[in-house]
Amino acid sequence: MKYPKKTKEMNWSKLGKTYILVDPDTKKSYDIDPITFIVWIQCDGKTSVEQITDVFSVDGNRDIVKAAIMGILDKLAKSGLIEWV
Repeated sequence: MKYPKKTKEMNWSKLGKTYILVDPDTKKSYDIDPITFIVWIQCDGKTSVEQITDVFSVDGNRDIVKAAIMGILDKLAKSGLIEWV
């Protein structure tokens, strides 16, 4: 099983409802929404997609939530913010 892991620790701040991640080396910034931020925070290389899904699941909506989480993780991977380990 593969686990999502941040490619590096980023500096971050909150501006309104947006979280801004800043790469400490390149100074490149990424604007992400609060749900994506909560998912990104959990990407430690040890927490599974199932465990991340558990954070958001309520009352039998697990399949829908897992699909949304996978979409977010895919977006984060394409942005270079996470990798699969």
